[in-house]
Amino acid sequence: MAKKRMALVLSAVMAASMMVVPANAEDVMISSFDAHGMALEEYDAMVAGFTEQTGIEVEIQHAANDNVALLQSRLNSGNLPDAFNVESGTQSAMYSEYAYDWSEDTEVLELFQPGTLDRCKDEEGRIYGLPWAFEDMGLLYNKDCFEKAGIEKLPVNMEELEAACEKLEAAGITPFALAGSHTWVISQMVSHFLIDKSLGGGIETNQALLNGDVTVAELPNIDNLFKMLDLIMKYGDAKQLEFDWEKSEALLATGEAAMIEMGDWCQNMIDSYNPDANVGYMPMPVGETAEDCTVLSQCNWMYVVNKDSENLEAAKEYVKYILTSDEGTKWLAQLQGLVPAAKTENEVTSMLANDCRQYIEAGVTRSWLHNDAPADYSSMVGGAVQAYMLGTMTKEEVIAEIQAVWDNA
Repeated sequence: MAKKRMALVLSAVMAASMMVVPANAEDVMISSFDAHGMALEEYDAMVAGFTEQTGIEVEIQHAANDNVALLQSRLNSGNLPDAFNVESGTQSAMYSEYAYDWSEDTEVLELFQPGTLDRCKDEEGRIYGLPWAFEDMGLLYNKDCFEKAGIEKLPVNMEELEAACEKLEAAGITPFALAGSHTWVISQMVSHFLIDKSLGGGIETNQALLNGDVTVAELPNIDNLFKMLDLIMKYGDAKQLEFDWEKSEALLATGEAAMIEMGDWCQNMIDSYNPDANVGYMPMPVGETAEDCTVLSQCNWMYVVNKDSENLEAAKEYVKYILTSDEGTKWLAQLQGLVPAAKTENEVTSMLANDCRQYIEAGVTRSWLHNDAPADYSSMVGGAVQAYMLGTMTKEEVIAEIQAVWDNA
């Protein structure tokens, strides 16, 4: 299916006060690592605008799926980029010793919304990166599919979710299309069921598991995880364990499937398949009541500048541009549909991000768990759950494997 692209309008000139161009900028080439790989044509146009304004050339490596391994390999080979983005938490901590400290760059720090820099601090309080955007994660559903199936109320527990699946199936709609080939998608879905709201959110639950204050088997919603997995296999697409994220999002956008696990970062891809797709968030029904349901939200990614870069000032200007300029925030707000961490007047056009605001404003969202969990979380948890869905691991074996993530940390 041909993908429609939105045009990104670039400003021809930026006020001189917004950007300090390094001396001999026309001779400067910096390297950047982009862990998202979304709206690439528009991203490249934005970077071209930066080069036009500064003379600084940028060589970018885009890596959407294997970004963790690829960035780690560059570190191991002594080829760390001048600038790169990485998930805040466990992943970003691996690069803190190589990161430029922004703590004294007050003019830059003041460009960001209150609280967004908290995830960019190390244990000593150094600000070793700059925040990217707010991201929300949960069950996405096609509202038109639910209407067609006669579902008037979002399910709040497993019994109501199964009843909704029966109605969807009767209406000729596949209830689930999980991007099951990706352990990162599966492990992020699992995190909803691991979070203990009595402790706070994902950050606090992770710490309790690390400290041994609680075990995975004791978490209040762990049994419902397996009920959810059983429903996905019973009512999901027969090939969903082979689906990548693009296939999953395409089926949701076209109404061939009613629900997927993903976040508002996929708005651009959904629009490319169907710009009229009527999609929204369904809080994950992890418990018994509406109060138990979860939507996860936080400022989750950060850009890091390599402190040993030969072109340090140029790399700093590039990251500042990507995150805080009118062009950069417009790319985030209008193409990605994300709420920028930087202060901006650019309006967020994403249906998903705007739909999630009702949950954010109601104070029912929780912080993510997976990015603060030990580094093996995604592969171990995702792999174990895939095995359960294929029938090669039992519930008890999966719980033991998840527990091992923290036991072996």
